[in-house]
Amino acid sequence: MLFSKKKKKVKKALQNETLQTALSRASSRHAEKFTQTREEIPWEEYKEKARAIKEECVRKLPQLLERFVREAEKSGSHVTLADTPEKALETIENILSQKKAKLIVKSKSMVSEEIHLNEYLEKKGYRVVETDLGEWIIQLAGEKPSHITAPALHKTREEIADLLSRHLKQDVPADPEKMVKLARLELRHEFIQADAGISGANFAVAESGTLVILSNEGNARLATSLPPVHIALVTTEKFVETLEQAVTLTKTLTIASSGSKLTAYVSFITGPSRTTDIEKEMVTGVHGPQEVHIIILDNGRLKIREDKELQKILHCLKCGGCMLVCPVFQSLGGHLYGGPVYPGGIGLLLTAVTRSHKEAAALTDFCADCKKCEEFCPVGIPTGDLLLKLKKEKGPKLWETAISRLFTNNFIMNRGARVLSLLQRPWEKNGFLKKLPIPRAKEKNYPALRPQKSQADTMVADSPKILLFEGCLTRLFFPGIRESAKNTLAALGYSVIVPSGQDCCGAPSLHLGREKDVKTLARKNTALFEKEKPDYIITVCPTGNAMLKKTYPKLLAESKKWTGKIFDFTEFMVLKGHLPRKGTKSGKVFYHIPCHTMNELKMKEEPLKALRSLGFSIAQEEEPATCCGFCGVFNLKNPEIADRIWEKKKSRIQKSGAKMVATDCPGCLFQIKSNLDPDNGIKVCHTAELFAEASD
Repeated sequence: MLFSKKKKKVKKALQNETLQTALSRASSRHAEKFTQTREEIPWEEYKEKARAIKEECVRKLPQLLERFVREAEKSGSHVTLADTPEKALETIENILSQKKAKLIVKSKSMVSEEIHLNEYLEKKGYRVVETDLGEWIIQLAGEKPSHITAPALHKTREEIADLLSRHLKQDVPADPEKMVKLARLELRHEFIQADAGISGANFAVAESGTLVILSNEGNARLATSLPPVHIALVTTEKFVETLEQAVTLTKTLTIASSGSKLTAYVSFITGPSRTTDIEKEMVTGVHGPQEVHIIILDNGRLKIREDKELQKILHCLKCGGCMLVCPVFQSLGGHLYGGPVYPGGIGLLLTAVTRSHKEAAALTDFCADCKKCEEFCPVGIPTGDLLLKLKKEKGPKLWETAISRLFTNNFIMNRGARVLSLLQRPWEKNGFLKKLPIPRAKEKNYPALRPQKSQADTMVADSPKILLFEGCLTRLFFPGIRESAKNTLAALGYSVIVPSGQDCCGAPSLHLGREKDVKTLARKNTALFEKEKPDYIITVCPTGNAMLKKTYPKLLAESKKWTGKIFDFTEFMVLKGHLPRKGTKSGKVFYHIPCHTMNELKMKEEPLKALRSLGFSIAQEEEPATCCGFCGVFNLKNPEIADRIWEKKKSRIQKSGAKMVATDCPGCLFQIKSNLDPDNGIKVCHTAELFAEASD
């Protein structure tokens, strides 16, 4: 039942052209601004500093909280520690009740969404007005934020114009500038008449008891300075030690969030407004608020700090940039992909912190594990890995366990593939399966199974020994990749072996939540390495490379000795200088960079350098590079989303005009071959195949 409901919601979101237009516009504009700014600043340096600051501050969090409370109270603020949302709500209501407040203006605060503040106060009879433009729009629409920093990101300008026309009872054009002017006129009197202002805070500085609030619109300044009472909601992970740290994080957050170098307004609030202009006597409540109340909400954060892996969630700056580069978020939006409060993959992690692991784990299947969020994240949160941890805690379904176990049995896998290769013959034509009797296959041409044993090992006396780790897709569908890589390396003078005993790398089991099976496979493959003792281990799949090089060492100590010997085929060719001096190929090739090549192996230039050395010109994909939608297990569980992601890639391939597509991943190769009509004249190859052709 729940599965059926999820499918219906996914289908509805994918068919909602207004939503798709809004998501496309937002992600494209963010990418354009961010890319431009990144070229003007030392972005990697910013990220490194920000990550170090967050690591240090989370480690010292209890001391920072204690110091902040002491310093804030010295400055005249009233501070309350709230372990739970209920405590925070009760404290806020008590303050408003004592002040006989009726109208409350709010600046943007996801923490207030976390505790459902608006609903709570409205039931108590207060009138609450959101003053951030995006928050005000969704408040009028009766909706929740779909993004952390851009709450109305899911709405087009046309939708917003229609909404404002109904609310203001006048014709509002779909012109952002005119809509903003109308919002300014509508909200200005609310600021002046408000009895209290409520805000969040981006950071809290322990050394001075200072709140740091970023804003572009100016509404945060008005909401925190015009009303006589300012109430600030701050969560425990927002604390830093020094003002210098806050400034560094402010710059990093702003760039990641909007692509701007700095927001229009950065407010540092240290207690209520005050003056010493009359005989140096301190008097509070001048032009700004007479009272500042700071409520520090924990809601599970200090507890998660005890988990060495999950504590990295507390590093999050709430920039929201990870969502705008996520292909799933770009397809579904934050109302469907994410937690009940915080959107996106990071939203699921925040749900695990503030609500329950079980509730967060229920939606982890939406993560495609493309690692784009991890590559983008300004503080290096391993979002995909942490979601896998939640998936493991949830445990696999029966069918997931069965599939995972299949991958651990090499004999059954190979024997089953041979049987299926015979059964596929009625639908096979020219190496593709056409018109399979399943709904999704009607417009696809899946590559046929080709389970062929490797040709004899190539041994050269006194030469370095290479173990070619082929992986399941290469072994079962694309043996040509294996033979191409093998022949190319042998021609360079290496002894190349392809042991029949090598098992699956374990990626499917990892994403099915069966870490136990991954460890079994790691043990088997590591034993094979020990037996063969190669000088190099070459992979032809970036996912397999990442499994051997990054995942295995986390599960099996003895596998660490091999990490320095593991290379991707294209990486090896470039690093060892095995590129032809003069390329014999010609023509334009569209290079599809696999997500794991770019985001885990950090190889963006090597494949391009390799292809150019062969003589090709590159049809460069505009940034950010799009995912092809293969995504392994994700494709199996979320075929409709995978197809939508593919459409974006297909559009870029067709737009390039190239008659050849190259990639370094058998999974991506499978996806592209399945979805590009084989009769359209576009050749699809693995880079290893192009090297083999060039050396013939």
